[in-house]
Amino acid sequence: EMSKELTFVTDTDVFVLRGRPCELSAFSFIPAKIRNLPQERTYFNSARKEHHIIGSRYNRQFAQAEDYNNKIHRDDREHAKSRGLTVYVEETQKDVPSLSSSVYGHRLNRHIDHPDRKHVRVGHVKSEFFRRNGVTLTSDIKL
Repeated sequence: EMSKELTFVTDTDVFVLRGRPCELSAFSFIPAKIRNLPQERTYFNSARKEHHIIGSRYNRQFAQAEDYNNKIHRDDREHAKSRGLTVYVEETQKDVPSLSSSVYGHRLNRHIDHPDRKHVRVGHVKSEFFRRNGVTLTSDIKL
């Protein structure tokens, strides 16, 4: 087996990639150890949260809370309708939002096209022949 070890040094970290170079990709790299990166370098811009039950795989799967939450659609989905997540707080702290179509992304505080009346068309109608009640009088009607 021709396994190689590639080392990359950046300003903040040293990354070691193990494997054949043809199999390595920037998108498929999973570090062997859990990285403790600062909050600014994570994808969601949040600190790491330990949300799993510590113990065996059996305990993590079957030692669930017995309570019922009537606010979610199905009780087995933990984050249904984003309940319990802090998406807005995470997105507003970022310089660049995670998704360009994010509802919680950064929007401009000013309008691009200001709502002013520079190019408005005002119709002036003389009141001699225009009646505002919708009834017009014509001279050819005989009583």
